[in-house]
Amino acid sequence: MRSVKTLPIAVAVWMTLAPGFALGAGYSIYEQGAAVLGMAGAGVASVGDASAVFYNPAALARLEGTQVIAGGAMLAPVTSFAGIAPYPGYGVTEEMERQYFFPPTLYLSHHLCKGWTAGAGLNAPFGLGIEWKDPDRFTGRYIVTKADLQALNANLSAAYARGEKWSAGAGADLVFAKVKLQNREQAVVPGGGGAVADVAKVALESDYKTGWGWN
Repeated sequence: MRSVKTLPIAVAVWMTLAPGFALGAGYSIYEQGAAVLGMAGAGVASVGDASAVFYNPAALARLEGTQVIAGGAMLAPVTSFAGIAPYPGYGVTEEMERQYFFPPTLYLSHHLCKGWTAGAGLNAPFGLGIEWKDPDRFTGRYIVTKADLQALNANLSAAYARGEKWSAGAGADLVFAKVKLQNREQAVVPGGGGAVADVAKVALESDYKTGWGWN
């Protein structure tokens, strides 16, 4: 009995002391369900609809019957900045073109039998893009002038509930992704005393490629 009681304590200590890591998610699209958005995104532990396929697959085990969610969002990201000398200079503001993106969401859950629920989803977990105004003069044109990332993810998950307090979920993802990048290339002007000039417009574009993942 003592070993059973000490197991949760040992797990808690390990989780506290174990090293962690962080990943950037600047292109991540978190708008996957109206209910969770209504809770300011704080719905991972309490999601109660088929969008659990995205937010927390283990929560699928708490859903009854068959549930379907279909929808999407309209996103219009825009960024601007004002720098100091020499880039871009006092009083100079640089900004992106306003673009509109419409990521889709489709989720399905079905209670199979006691304790077991399956779920499927189709969404765009990553996407969006940037396009800077006046690319011939934009300060960061040698890094990027335009970038587009498109991704469509198909997911199949299953969850099992052991009693009222514990549940676990797992799933597989098939992702279709495409990327487009544009920038400027510079080179030193011959005999120009070290001066540089734009010499080319660079464009990189991929085909749609697939990849597998899991959750």
